[in-house]
Amino acid sequence: MAVYTKIRGVNLPYALKIRQLCLNRCMRRLGFVIEQHGGPPAGNHIFVCNHRSYIDPIIPLSEIDALAVGKAEVSKWPIIGYGARQMGIIFVQRELKPSRTAALDAMRVGLMAGYPILLFPEGTTHTLPHTIDFRPGGFFLAAKEGFSIVPMAIDFQDMGDAWVGDDLFLPHFMQSFGKKETHVRIRYGQPIRSEDGKFLLDTCKKWIDDNMAIIRAEFDQRETRPARVAFEEA
Repeated sequence: MAVYTKIRGVNLPYALKIRQLCLNRCMRRLGFVIEQHGGPPAGNHIFVCNHRSYIDPIIPLSEIDALAVGKAEVSKWPIIGYGARQMGIIFVQRELKPSRTAALDAMRVGLMAGYPILLFPEGTTHTLPHTIDFRPGGFFLAAKEGFSIVPMAIDFQDMGDAWVGDDLFLPHFMQSFGKKETHVRIRYGQPIRSEDGKFLLDTCKKWIDDNMAIIRAEFDQRETRPARVAFEEA
């Protein structure tokens, strides 16, 4: 069964290309200054990232034609919800087991069809310097089906850009993008493959924690670099 049947017949490859174009234009107009270490490896991997804000998915999705997993509430947001439904977002109500099972099934279908998956396994945003508990489903899916996990770490220079607690979408959006620039750093790891889901989870979590610390240290040093600079691995 093709992934298209999961997305109500939308021409998904075309929609993903349009999404990528729109996101890149939006980032330029909204003043994103993105500093990037490494890059997304090609292939139908599960990309796993820590979670700071609703802005987080925009950065990798501007480069990767991935199907992102998002909370069901996003589907009801004005404008964004409609666009998300048309562009391959897999919605999940994490507190409901049937919804989690359906989301994992959709992820499997997407991966088998050759699409990467973007996953935020913490399931919520926060401002802690390290990740919180990961939901294990995606890691055990990767282990069972033989797909790789690609860890990613993301953070904002201004922690006020994080969207947490009872923050409302529109006021936070206006606060975040009312300033001239929004500085973001993202680091990509190498694909990790294992038949052990717990190993995948633990290894990915440690990599992200370590690289979140590196990003914060770089921000603390007040380095200034141009947008979208790709750094060579040491």
